[in-house]
Parts: sequence; C-alpha cells; structure tokens
Amino acid sequence: MDIDAFERREQILQLRAKVLQAEQERIEGADTLSVSDARKSLWDRLNGI
Repeated sequence: MDIDAFERREQILQLRAKVLQAEQERIEGADTLSVSDARKSLWDRLNGI
C-alpha cells in the first residue's frame, strides 16, 4: 500500500470514529441541532452576528 492510500484510509477511519462517537452521544441523549438550526448558526458565525 502506498503512502497516499494509507493516509486516505487513516482519514476514513478517523471520520468513521467521529461519526460513531456522535451517534453514541445522540443515543445517550446529548443535545442535537436540526439541519436548519445548524445552517443558521453557521451563517450567523460567517456574517459576524
């Protein structure tokens, strides 16, 4: 396996771990945002509101 393939695989594994962590937190009752609320929050941050 070349270095590029290895790095891509590592990135995928790290992303998968983050998704699994978020899903576990959601199942345990962590606060969540709807897509529209998340978009509004990002938009506000980008525009300095």
